[in-house]
Amino acid sequence: MRKPSPVNVFEYTDYRAFLRDWYEAAKKGGGTLSYRSFAQRAGLKSINFYKFVMDGVRNLTFDSAAKFALGLKLNKQETEFFKKLVFYTQAKTHEEKNRRYQDLLRSRKYSQLKPIERDQYEYYATWYHPVVRELVASKDFDGTFAWIAGRLSPSITPAQAEKSVELLEKLGFIEQMENGHWKQASSIVSTGAELKSHVVHNYHKIVLDLAKRVIDELPVERRDVSTMTLGVNRGRITELKELIQNFRQEILKAVASDTEPEEVVQLNIQMFPLTISPSTQQEVV
Repeated sequence: MRKPSPVNVFEYTDYRAFLRDWYEAAKKGGGTLSYRSFAQRAGLKSINFYKFVMDGVRNLTFDSAAKFALGLKLNKQETEFFKKLVFYTQAKTHEEKNRRYQDLLRSRKYSQLKPIERDQYEYYATWYHPVVRELVASKDFDGTFAWIAGRLSPSITPAQAEKSVELLEKLGFIEQMENGHWKQASSIVSTGAELKSHVVHNYHKIVLDLAKRVIDELPVERRDVSTMTLGVNRGRITELKELIQNFRQEILKAVASDTEPEEVVQLNIQMFPLTISPSTQQEVV
């Protein structure tokens, strides 16, 4: 019977981190593991290939990933997941990383260990989940999913509203009180000052597409859209980011006391360079 891996590959989203932890655990296990012995076991020509991959100096291919799985003594299910993990970690574009991440989520073992990640992915895959979260706390909410669906613009179906409420409850964002009404478990949900993952990246793209859609549908008195094109010193970018982050915090403080919202609004702030620095341009050439 094959001895189980010293660390669980299904607990990782970065295969290099898994390799580091696996190697350390195997060494502490009292065996005679070395880069040379691993290379022999996996059928690798380079003695230090494990270290090069672990440190990010080299990448794995489909064939070398299979050899690593052999050296790691992974079973069939673990091997398939390890290969998916390799392609996810090494994905170069947002689109590819998103596709590879969906492959990870389809792994039954991974979903069992980290169900919250699957639910978070679903939360950020659709624009209206945060809106529903706000609406269920409204004093006008009559408790029906049809009411929620009717308040959203663009509209959704009552069935979509019901699934959204179920997801929000599962994530712990809302909770039902004894009288049957819903309340927010926390008044504020924030992704943080920086984009932390491609999952949130997806949501930002969805919201930007939504903004393009509603700008043609809403009258000017119901919206505020403005742009500024500024010439700045390169070192000013960090300062401007801090000003925007501080502004967002002030907005959050201002609305934190609105526990029974009557309207739900989307506030988007975008700042990005429209020029290429000389050094970057030189690198591209």
